[in-house]
Amino acid sequence: MNAFSFLWLVLPFFSVQCQKMVKVQSYRHLVSYMGRGADVRYFFNASTCVTSAKTSQSSDEIPVIGGELKLFIGSKDPDDGHLFFSQVRYVDNNPNNLTAEIQTIYVINDTAMVFWETTGFFVNNTGNPDGVYCNWTRGEGSIWVKQHPQRKQMTSFNEIRSALISGEKIRWVANLIGCNCPSDSGPDECTNSFVGDTITDFKISDNGSIRFTSSSTSLVPLSWVYARMIVFGHIYQNNTVNFMISLLDPTTWDDGDDEIFLCPIALSSAPKGVGFFLMDP
Repeated sequence: MNAFSFLWLVLPFFSVQCQKMVKVQSYRHLVSYMGRGADVRYFFNASTCVTSAKTSQSSDEIPVIGGELKLFIGSKDPDDGHLFFSQVRYVDNNPNNLTAEIQTIYVINDTAMVFWETTGFFVNNTGNPDGVYCNWTRGEGSIWVKQHPQRKQMTSFNEIRSALISGEKIRWVANLIGCNCPSDSGPDECTNSFVGDTITDFKISDNGSIRFTSSSTSLVPLSWVYARMIVFGHIYQNNTVNFMISLLDPTTWDDGDDEIFLCPIALSSAPKGVGFFLMDP
């Protein structure tokens, strides 16, 4: 094997391995990355964040929190920047008393409010959340994105369906400003917000349409209660997507507020609507 043959074999592997994580420097850049379906990771060392948000007297641990950004919802307006997401970590310190720790992060421009609490398995212990304020643009925590110079955006139902049944991982981001939000008074333009996640499970209905869901449980500041958010997505063959976002009591699962969004599949030349992006392996 000559040198050129060897290079043709190793260069694809080398290019995959060299996909670097890029540190995000501002909320404006974060919104730009996320709107293109970026793979976003976060890391917060709460001990470096000196301002207390709400701290219980019983806490003896200041955690280091990190992970992959999954279901999120926020504003695309840099002047009114706010983004929140939440993760659940199950705790097995006592096998006879399984519980869950909910970690919720609210990003408001350059400030991240990081909250955590061991809520109990049924999320019925909401009395002692801990939290700190972090300036993530000045080193008190960080947000990273993975470079995707050749990420493929899918712009039709057929492309999305083909990718899903081929086992591909798809990131979706709904830019709600390009959607309709029906209300009692009729259809209305949505606010300049966006919501997104990764399709991990799906169902193709008898009529060929695709259904998928996302969910998270988050701490609501000020009222200090938890809410479960469930997003129901439905992709139709006419290249439209319907969303229903429901907020429920996480303990009783009682019905709460429901919002409906009717969106087109976004085109690369017209980014309003729902963008679907292939994720790298």
